[in-house]
Amino acid sequence: MAGAIRTCLQHYGPTILVQGLTLGLGVLTGILSARMLGPVGRGEYAATIVWPMGIASFLAFGVNQALVYHLGQRTFSASEAATAAAVIGAAQGALSVAIGLVIVPLVLAKYSETVHLLGILFVFFTPVMILSVYPGNLFQGMQNLPRFNLIRVLAPLTYTFALIGMYATHYVSLGLVIYSQLAGYVLSLAVGAPMACSALRLRLRWKAKAISSLLNYGVRIQGLSIATFVNQRIDQLVLSLLVPPRELGLYAVAVSLSSALAVFPQAAGIVAFSRGSSQEGDSARGTIRYAFRASLIWLLAVGTVLFVSAPFLIRLVFGARFEGSILACRILIPGALMTGLSFVLYNAASAIGRPGLSSVAEGVSVFVTAMGLFLLVPRYGYIGAAIVSSVAYTISFLMMVVLVHRKLGLSLRNLLISDSQNP
Repeated sequence: MAGAIRTCLQHYGPTILVQGLTLGLGVLTGILSARMLGPVGRGEYAATIVWPMGIASFLAFGVNQALVYHLGQRTFSASEAATAAAVIGAAQGALSVAIGLVIVPLVLAKYSETVHLLGILFVFFTPVMILSVYPGNLFQGMQNLPRFNLIRVLAPLTYTFALIGMYATHYVSLGLVIYSQLAGYVLSLAVGAPMACSALRLRLRWKAKAISSLLNYGVRIQGLSIATFVNQRIDQLVLSLLVPPRELGLYAVAVSLSSALAVFPQAAGIVAFSRGSSQEGDSARGTIRYAFRASLIWLLAVGTVLFVSAPFLIRLVFGARFEGSILACRILIPGALMTGLSFVLYNAASAIGRPGLSSVAEGVSVFVTAMGLFLLVPRYGYIGAAIVSSVAYTISFLMMVVLVHRKLGLSLRNLLISDSQNP
C-alpha cells in the first residue's frame, strides 16, 4: 500500500495538485458569479460564453494533443512544432472570428443588447483563447509538466482574483465578469509564449511536414474534440435557445458542482497521455491501467459524498435561490463518474496512437444526446437535459470500453485488476 501511494504521488501528485487547484478555482468562480449575478444573470453568462467557446472548440483540430504526441515521439523538434502550431493557430483564430460573427448574433438575438454585445466581444478574443494553450502543450510534450501546469493555471487564477475583487467591493456587472475571463486568456498567452521561447530556445523553423503531421493526427482526434464539447455543452447550447435564463442558470450551477468529480481523472488522463506517448507496449498499458484504477477509486468515493451532501452544499455555498439545482446535480453525478473514466480511456487511446477510437464513442453519445434533448427538454426543461446528459455519458463510456478491448487489447478486467509486472 505504501508503495502504491508513493507511486501515485510521484506520477500524479503535482498534476493532481494543479488540476485540483484549477477545479477549485472553477468551483469558486462558479460560486462567486452565481451569488453576484443570481440565477438569471448566471444564465445570461452561460449563454454569452458557450457559443464562442463552442466555435473555438470546433476549430481546434486536435492540434494541442497532436503537439504533445509528436513531441513525445520526437518526430519534430520543439521549434518545428511551435512554428507549425503558430501558423495553424493564426488560421484557426481568423476562422473563429469569421464564423462567430455570423452565428453568435443569431443565437443571442432574444437576449438583451448587453448580452448580444458581450457575445460578439468574446468572439473577437477566441484567437487568444486558442493560441494561449499551445505554449503549455509544448512543455507537456517535452515532459516539462511543472511549466505546463503553471501556464494552464494562469487564466483561472486571473479570473478568480478579479471576481474576488468584485465580490469584496460589491461592484459587479455581467460585463466585468466577461472582461475578467478574457483577461485571463490574454495573460496566459502573454506569459506562456515568452516562457516557451526562452526555456525551449524556440526559433522560427519552417517544416511543411510538421503542419501536415499535426493536422493529420489532429483531424483524427478532432471528432473527439467536437463530440466531447457537444456532449458536455450541447445541453447548455440547447437550453440557451429554449428555456428562460433562470433555468439555464440553475442547470449551470448543477453542472459546476457535479464537475468536482473530474479533478483526479483529468489529472490522471493528462499524465497517462504525457507518459504513455513516450512509452512502448506493456509499459504504456501499465500506465493506463494504473490511471484507470486510481480514477475509479476516487470517483466512487467522492461521488458518493457529493450525492449525499448536494442539498447542503448548494444551499450553503450558492444560496437558497439555487435550490432548483439540487435534483439536476444528483442526476448528473453518475454521468460525471462515467465521464471521468472515459477521459482516462480517451487519453490512453491517444497515447497509443489511436485517437480515432474516442471519436467513435463520443459520436454515438452525441446522437443519443441530440435525440434525448429533442424529446425531453421541451417537456421537462433543464431536468430533462440532466437526465439525457447522464445517459449519454454512460453510453460513451461503455462504447469506449468495448473499443479499447477490441483495438488496444485492454479488457475491463485488465483495467481493473493489477498484475505483477505493471503498477
